[in-house]
Amino acid sequence: MVLNGIGALGALLGLAMSVGLIVAVQRVRAITRPSLASRTLASLGLDDTSSGSGDPFRFVVSLLPIRRSTAGVASFQRLGWVGAGVGIGATLAVLATSRGDSPLLLVVLPVFGGVVGVLVERQVRSRRAARVRTQVAQQLPGAAELLAFSVAAGESIIPALARVGRATGGELGRSLRECVADVRTGETLEAALRRVATSTGSPEVERFVDRITISLERGTPLSDVLRAQAADARAHQRNTLIEIAGRKDVAMLIPVVFLILPTVVLIALFPGLRALTQIAG
Repeated sequence: MVLNGIGALGALLGLAMSVGLIVAVQRVRAITRPSLASRTLASLGLDDTSSGSGDPFRFVVSLLPIRRSTAGVASFQRLGWVGAGVGIGATLAVLATSRGDSPLLLVVLPVFGGVVGVLVERQVRSRRAARVRTQVAQQLPGAAELLAFSVAAGESIIPALARVGRATGGELGRSLRECVADVRTGETLEAALRRVATSTGSPEVERFVDRITISLERGTPLSDVLRAQAADARAHQRNTLIEIAGRKDVAMLIPVVFLILPTVVLIALFPGLRALTQIAG
């Protein structure tokens, strides 16, 4: 039993080291500046991975859940959560089998830990996406007004987007800068703006992009459209704040009803109860 436990521990450590080495090498390759050919193919919407189809390392990495999300960031966090869950499950399984429990735990606990890691990663990702949508909704009115001022001052739409992207921080500013870079590499403005709406995941940005594209297609004054969009974004933000304030009012009823009100009732009734006790005594 001890030999079996040592062998299982060695197999798990070897697997963990292999996965860690693959992830580390892939991370180094991901942060390395791409070549000119890769950047050119990416700007044309093509994929240069076919040139490395005979690379065994690339084949092994392709089997891992490492893909680029809609925001263009590699999903290494998912692999990290899964690896952490599998590692914790494997550690618990080795400790359990070393005490004489069933060897089946060497399979069940790592799988269960990986599933828990996937669920936790999805929850964290959904909360992060909600925070990004909230931040983008707060930044959109100011960005729309600045874009309207730039267009009204005589700038074309591309330099105006570049100016707004430099002046705006957060996810919206990064998406606008990527949009300008995509347009300057040959992509159409409509496709680049659609990617901005997709990457942010905000319905306000999607309506903003729709109005810009419709204005450019029909030839209507873009500055007036942008001012109207900024006013709509301000109104939507105000309505959202009123709705949040209404929910906070309902939430504040809980401590008032269950904490403050009983205390006030007790303070009001205590003198009468005290007097009745003295009279009865």
